Parts: sequence; C-alpha cells; structure tokens
Amino acid sequence: MVETTQQEPEATERSGTRSAGFWQNLSEALIGQGERRLFRRRGPNTEQVKAGRMFRRTDGKGRQETATVIGLCEILGMTHVRYDLRIDQPGHRPFEDGPRVLGMKIFLEHFHEPVGS
Repeated sequence: MVETTQQEPEATERSGTRSAGFWQNLSEALIGQGERRLFRRRGPNTEQVKAGRMFRRTDGKGRQETATVIGLCEILGMTHVRYDLRIDQPGHRPFEDGPRVLGMKIFLEHFHEPVGS
C-alpha cells in the first residue's frame, strides 16, 4: 500500500502552475508580436485579401473556382474570409454558391492566384 502525504498534492498544484506558465509563455511566443514571436509568417501576403477582391484556383483539368471576397471576420481570435464562390467547368453551366467562410491561411492556400490588381 502506498502512503500519501500532505506534501504530494501541493507538489502537484505547483507543477500544474508551472505547467500553465509554460504553456502561456509558449502561446505568447507562437502568436506574439514583434520580438516575442517565435515563427514568422511566410507565403502570400494576407493584406491583399480585402472585400471586393477576387482569387482563382484551377485544377489543370479545365475546372476553375473563383472566390469573391465579401469581407473578413474574427472567429475564436483567428481571421476568416467570407466569400462567394463561382465554379466554371467545361460542358456545364457555371455554379454559384455563397457565402462561405474559410480561415485566412486555408483560403490563401486554396485560392492562391489573385485576379486583377
């Protein structure tokens, strides 16, 4: 049988506090600003995504998807893009749908080709 003492719960509480501090510091480093930011953003410029702008994606088989940005919104602290979608495919009538919502990063990965300037 294992004996427990009063000191064991206190040690657990302290390590839990340290653990919370560790995760808080890591979170600040990952999403922080300026010098505190651990990872730098790379890839497409998120500032180009504005209401009215259009972005396109082609699949190489003639299918073309065009997203028209309606606006940006914050969901759970992350920027999301609201957009209308138009799909053009050879031999079919254009299909239009919307509004749709994607996180900024996923939107730019999917619709990587800006239309116009």
